[in-house]
Amino acid sequence: MKTKVYFTPTSTKGKTTFKSGKNGSEELKVLCQSAEVAGHQMNKRIDPRIFHKNTAEDYLQAAIETANWIDTLAVKTEHGRIWKALPEGQDGYREDVPMFTSKSMYDGSAGIGIFLIRLYEATSDERWLKEAEEAAAHIIATQVGSEWYQHTLHSEVKGIIPVPGWAAGAYNGPVGEAYFLEDLYQVTGKQKYRDFVLQTADVLIEAASRDERGLFWSEQEDITADGGFIVFLDIVYRRTGIRKYLDFASEAAERIAKDALNAPNGGKFWKLLDLSMIDFPKDTTFPNWSHGTTGTAWMFAALYQDTGKQEFLELAKVGLEYAMNISVGDEKGRLIPYQDHPVTGPTYDKYYLSTCHGPVGSTLAFREVYEVTGEELYKNWTIELSRGIVKAGAPERHSWGFWNCQCQCCGTAGILEHFAEMYEYTDEKEFYDYMIRTADVLLSDSDHRTSGSRTWYDSWWRTIPTRVVSYPGLYVGAAGCGSSLLRAYAALTGKKLTNLYEYHFFEKI
Repeated sequence: MKTKVYFTPTSTKGKTTFKSGKNGSEELKVLCQSAEVAGHQMNKRIDPRIFHKNTAEDYLQAAIETANWIDTLAVKTEHGRIWKALPEGQDGYREDVPMFTSKSMYDGSAGIGIFLIRLYEATSDERWLKEAEEAAAHIIATQVGSEWYQHTLHSEVKGIIPVPGWAAGAYNGPVGEAYFLEDLYQVTGKQKYRDFVLQTADVLIEAASRDERGLFWSEQEDITADGGFIVFLDIVYRRTGIRKYLDFASEAAERIAKDALNAPNGGKFWKLLDLSMIDFPKDTTFPNWSHGTTGTAWMFAALYQDTGKQEFLELAKVGLEYAMNISVGDEKGRLIPYQDHPVTGPTYDKYYLSTCHGPVGSTLAFREVYEVTGEELYKNWTIELSRGIVKAGAPERHSWGFWNCQCQCCGTAGILEHFAEMYEYTDEKEFYDYMIRTADVLLSDSDHRTSGSRTWYDSWWRTIPTRVVSYPGLYVGAAGCGSSLLRAYAALTGKKLTNLYEYHFFEKI
């Protein structure tokens, strides 16, 4: 039997040597521990924090820091809390314009409240839920009736969006507040939140008008106006089972169905609003989600899911046929143009990349049609449109439709939300990699000079690139950035978070 030989260190004039022996294991153990400590100390010098690769916990911490910054804008009210739309001293918009109201889902307390719900779900920290409930308390105490719609829809609207339907719609009006309170109901089970949702739905029905063509609210039929009202009533039906909301939504959708137009290249499109109100050439249309045909297709597909009306499914399909026929690219990446015109055709030099006018929004319609039909064509298009974002250079390269803007509406945060969703939807490494790339770019673009606080400065209004400010809101500002980082965190850790409103129809009820 061979004898094991150990080597033990000895020191001679400051020099370390080793000698063999049968009992040297303890000495070697001590030496290795000492070397490990010394190596760690050295690594602190040669591998500082700046070389650190971001982890799920880094995304979570950044979201917490974002909430800390937003809280510097908190305003206690008689009933609860709101947040200032702008930090002090910034050259931004007035707080009284329709898109920047204190309670809206777009930039107000409803949207910030949704972010806080997500943060509570990710951390289990009651602080964030308490703040969300304070926001809800103010919203409940200041709830409006149908006269608010009459004033907003039938009077001249000033400010950034001179479009009455948009000013009253889901992102800027009471419906967005109701989305937030329904999310709170799902988390807390408190009946007062569901009561607010039902009252908001009833007021919305009361505010509708009727003529020989059917039900409507405004002259704008896109999903940020009348189409969005229809979607809201459908979601209320899905959550409550109360049939009147679905019936009313279906009747209002039948009016929009009558406005479908034959597209020159095949399929059908909708001229959902008069874009000359915001300085576009007469008869210009938007093909994509927020104000265009793919959004309307999404609305019809969602309604088909709950009504079973074949007409709605066919309208969704022909709307997507139109979008596919005017798109550019191939299976390696596709994009749908920013705008179209029945005479001059699409603008093949302009493409948005995020939610409002880009693939992030339009894929919602393709995915919804796939969900209800199982036809692989539509799933493939969700993948190919997603690849188009990266093929266009995002998230690193800025372009005409992906400028210095980080938000959920039209910037990097919306893209991150999408890639996290696509990664979970497909389980493909391709989308995992896109998600991580986008999260890291978004994090790197943040301002965190104040310890424990983080925000983003950007040029939200594309046509005024010199106006660089920081907003707190969900779709326009920091809450949306923090929220999308939470979405990436959830995808990496398996956490379940409240979905943004656009993704509600993918929930299994």
